[in-house]
Amino acid sequence: MLFAKPLDARLCVLLSGATLLLGPVAAQTTASPPAKAPTARQAAAPAAPLFGGTREKLVVAMPKTYAKSETMLIWGDYFNHLARCGNLDLQNLQGESLERSVNIDTLGEKELIDGIIAGKVQLAQVNPGLVPQLVAAGQPAPFGVPGNKASGQRNSYKLILISRVDSPFTKPQDLVGKKIAHTTPTSNSGNLAPRALFPALGLVPDQNYEVVFSNGHERSVTGVMHGFYPAAAVASDLYQRMVVKGDVKGSSIRTLWESPPFMTETWTLGKEVSPEVQARVTKCSYSYSFSPKLRQLLPGNDSFLAINFERDFATVMEVYNKTQKAQAAAKAAKP
Repeated sequence: MLFAKPLDARLCVLLSGATLLLGPVAAQTTASPPAKAPTARQAAAPAAPLFGGTREKLVVAMPKTYAKSETMLIWGDYFNHLARCGNLDLQNLQGESLERSVNIDTLGEKELIDGIIAGKVQLAQVNPGLVPQLVAAGQPAPFGVPGNKASGQRNSYKLILISRVDSPFTKPQDLVGKKIAHTTPTSNSGNLAPRALFPALGLVPDQNYEVVFSNGHERSVTGVMHGFYPAAAVASDLYQRMVVKGDVKGSSIRTLWESPPFMTETWTLGKEVSPEVQARVTKCSYSYSFSPKLRQLLPGNDSFLAINFERDFATVMEVYNKTQKAQAAAKAAKP
């Protein structure tokens, strides 16, 4: 998943302009109409309100990891809880309430960053690659990440280098001279982390192999699966979600290498959000118990946990700092 965000967008999360390629659907003798994405109001039983007073508006945006309808199927239950518990009117950028519409904004990395910094987007899921840029721009550190409430374990992912199981590639060095799919220029796991970590494997991007951008983790995975790319650098959590959903067969993919863990997609509030509304969002988010749909998508996670930025983003910041140094060196080397 992400420096911008994706990601980035971990999600990036949830995460970056990806168009999902759906696997075959089992034949049915009787066709049934497709499920409709619930509005925030329809998603779950009402949560007990914790906050009274004025009902505050809060503009929400999500990374372009899934289509709008699928995004609401996954996160509509959380939005419903947040709206009722926090006495909040969650809206999209057009001012439409998510209690009456499923038209949530799903934005590309740059749009999402610019929206948060400009104060147009007040609550967003962002992939870890976006976080250092947001913090550098004066935005607050993320407030929450999916995790397991009992163990206190925060959700994380690894950068993995994958190829087809029937390919001749069994180790990273086999890819010298080949093409490796990265996701987007600002993605942490999809581009920045490979550039920071692959040289130690004997794979210097743009020197030992050709970088091709797929425009998303899902596209990278499906591109490898269908033979468009010899290999790809992707986030392990997004890959596993595709396996769970049936978009890709795990038995068809070989993992050649994996990194130490990174923080996954996190949730952040813009700095323009008032302290009172921040308190509503964080308290209600920490009290939210994940829906069955969300637990299926994020195995082992059942709630949002608070973030210790220095501890939880240590690996992300290591990649970011290496990236900054590399970019400064490249700029200084230009005549």
